[in-house]
Amino acid sequence: MEMSLRPSEEAVGIDGRYQWALPLPSARRPERRLRSVWYFALPLTSAHRGGASGGGAEVEGVDGQERYRNESCVYPHAALVEMMTYQHRCFPGVGARYIDMSHVQWPEVRAMIAADPPEVAAFTAYTATALWAFIVAAEIKRVNPDAVVVFGNDHAGILHREILTGTYGSRVVDYISTGNNGPFTMMGLLYALQGQLDLTRVPSLAYRANGGQVVNQSASSYPLDRRMLPDYRLIEDQLANHYDKAFDLWYAQHYELRRMVTMPLDGGCTWGSRASRRCRHCSIQGLTPKTTTPQNIVPVLETVVGRLGANVYAAGDSTFGFSREQWSGEISYLDELAEACAGSPVLRDRRFMLAYGLVYEFLQSAELCQGFIRTWNVGLEAFNPKLLRGDSKGINKGPERVTEALDLAQRLDYRLYISGIMGLPGTTLKMLRTEVDHWLALAETYRDCITTISVSSPGVIPGSRMYYDSYRSDPTVRAVHGEIIPARRLTERYVRLNTEVELADVEAAIAEVGRGVITLGKQGNHMKFGGYMLGGKDHEEERERRLLNDICAEL
Repeated sequence: MEMSLRPSEEAVGIDGRYQWALPLPSARRPERRLRSVWYFALPLTSAHRGGASGGGAEVEGVDGQERYRNESCVYPHAALVEMMTYQHRCFPGVGARYIDMSHVQWPEVRAMIAADPPEVAAFTAYTATALWAFIVAAEIKRVNPDAVVVFGNDHAGILHREILTGTYGSRVVDYISTGNNGPFTMMGLLYALQGQLDLTRVPSLAYRANGGQVVNQSASSYPLDRRMLPDYRLIEDQLANHYDKAFDLWYAQHYELRRMVTMPLDGGCTWGSRASRRCRHCSIQGLTPKTTTPQNIVPVLETVVGRLGANVYAAGDSTFGFSREQWSGEISYLDELAEACAGSPVLRDRRFMLAYGLVYEFLQSAELCQGFIRTWNVGLEAFNPKLLRGDSKGINKGPERVTEALDLAQRLDYRLYISGIMGLPGTTLKMLRTEVDHWLALAETYRDCITTISVSSPGVIPGSRMYYDSYRSDPTVRAVHGEIIPARRLTERYVRLNTEVELADVEAAIAEVGRGVITLGKQGNHMKFGGYMLGGKDHEEERERRLLNDICAEL
């Protein structure tokens, strides 16, 4: 599957043009031996800092936000650990280093690079972290011009052509992963770099060919039930030194186990006329079901829960809903997973999982899942159905349906992580006021079971429905489209063109919700507030842009 701005239906299969068997069978003798591969998880730019895991910048006008300054990241990056897991199997003699720059400061990382730069560096690049991806990549290239830099994830995959030909990317990025085949892309590339595999056999890889032409070797997603799940024993020291501290600060009061890891257990989107069809939102983003079989999942969960003592965030957009109840018996993923967990002596009687689901999906599957799911991460988007477009992920029937689902969650002793958007198309000042009132009432009513309320503006970033619509209809968006996106500027314009309010009005409304949630959270229930920051107005972000330019000037 080629990730781009154009919506496309998911294709899963094995493309015979590419190499899928790992480790590489009958591999020829390497022409060169790699010594070190570094995997980078990146900090949000300064104007975003604290936004990870629903943190958000401090809200003016309320005290008691000390813990918000030190949240950092709670969950390790599953895609990076997945690739490290494959590398451990395929290249046991090649060093793998995992660095989460939300925990390790830039001067320390810069010293690591200076002391012993990597031969290969892989980055997970979102729009909010793209600036730091370029900074670190440029520093690696400055110290070791022969280093190979690989970008992946939403921003990079969607904008692979823009990055490989861009002002910065053309100088510091060599390869980009463009699909949902991360471990096969990365391992194939490592074999190719050692002279053991032709580069044209590597799936879902974009690069500059001779003459500068961009080549994208798009491929269907490798069957997901055949993939290895990440092995978090490989970074157990980082769990103890970094992630556990953040988890204890934010979520320990809500869980029996004292840490959390992320697992790709999403069942995928089921909105549409048939179970295999994804909604427009997921098609635009290229969101792929990440499901493997319960028979493969349970042994890994037993290690994570029993050996590592970790809860599991089942990362993705649609973990709930893949049960017989929703699709008339066509899909039984949740039924089988619930049965397998109940049959495991390690997992039975433990509620250890955080899973995502829309309101309708939760109502269909809540009772089935209560044996192993502790927290429901519910995407409400908005309370007013007029603000929810037909292709929205947050499909619900208004406040009454939301109340029905939250009452059920309360009765079944679920914890709730609730997220939404303010400033959707059609918003008026009156509607904005009503949305604030609904959020504050929800926080008050369900405060004893809420872990987080996270409300954001409709960020116009590549991969979002808003960006896709804006790019097609607005020449201003097309004019600034490139390797780094001015997300705040585009969001201001989107809100102005599609609502009767300004982004400043939306942010004031979000801040009001934040003040109410934080005040309630100080009263002993540990509820917290998250607001995603768009950047683009912080002097520290400008300093980081100067840092990137200064490093590039030395290349």
